[in-house]
Amino acid sequence: MKKVIISTVISVLTVCGLFAQDVKFGIKGGMNLPNIMSGGTSTPVSEGYKSRMAAGWGIFTELQVTPPFSLRLGVEYSGMGGKKDGMQAMPTQRLLSEMASGMAGMMGMTPEQEMAFGMLASTTPQYYYANLKNTVKFDYVMIPVWAQYGWDVGQSPWRVYVNAGPFVSFILSGKQVSKGTGRLFSDASGATTLWDNVPEQAKEVIASQFPAIAGTLGGDVRFGTTNVTGELRGANFGVSGNVGLRYQHNRNYFFIEAGGNYGFIAVQQNDANGNNRIGAASIMLGYAFSMF
Repeated sequence: MKKVIISTVISVLTVCGLFAQDVKFGIKGGMNLPNIMSGGTSTPVSEGYKSRMAAGWGIFTELQVTPPFSLRLGVEYSGMGGKKDGMQAMPTQRLLSEMASGMAGMMGMTPEQEMAFGMLASTTPQYYYANLKNTVKFDYVMIPVWAQYGWDVGQSPWRVYVNAGPFVSFILSGKQVSKGTGRLFSDASGATTLWDNVPEQAKEVIASQFPAIAGTLGGDVRFGTTNVTGELRGANFGVSGNVGLRYQHNRNYFFIEAGGNYGFIAVQQNDANGNNRIGAASIMLGYAFSMF
């Protein structure tokens, strides 16, 4: 699918390029203000995100078809994601998977230990809560195609333009950066820890065989970085657009533009963790020069 999309875009621009009055190559870079927005399915994990600051940069080719109209094809790096602070929900399944991997990796679980861990999994709520600073960082490569229309400002070298069009994007990496030290609670009130919910029979086995797990569920935990790339869809598509101002210098130009993008596909592979869409506002500076 990725190859088909890229080949189609290149074919369309090649045909348009045969009628282009000018072809320019450009670079741009600046700041994104991305956010994670709730979609059709909302869960405690997917709610409450705010915008964060991230980098964005890219290259593009512009085909001037007529004096006011041009086509732009870009390849961009885009930092996406969001952040939230304070008491917040986290998926328990991820925590249990990490624990099970650690237990099996050390020595393999005995039948008694497997039974105890099964009791632990069956009595643990779907989400646990912790008081921390949490930033979700997604890195994407985006391929936008814009139709662009511009107006000269009188006889001056200044020109105003707008562009809009579809994009496809492919994820490079996803990580959750959590900062803070605290306990893992059963609900948002912070009244009971995860360890408080574990049956006594399971507590005895886990505490004797795996004291680190008992400490994790009932004591203070230092939060860190988790790779969540495997929990995310590999591709997305949506729309993007910009409003810009450029300064013409001979056949080249400098520009500043502000815009945004919005993806139509939920980022999570598993709807149990929500159904979020991602998007970003951006402001970019750039330079474009004629190729021939």
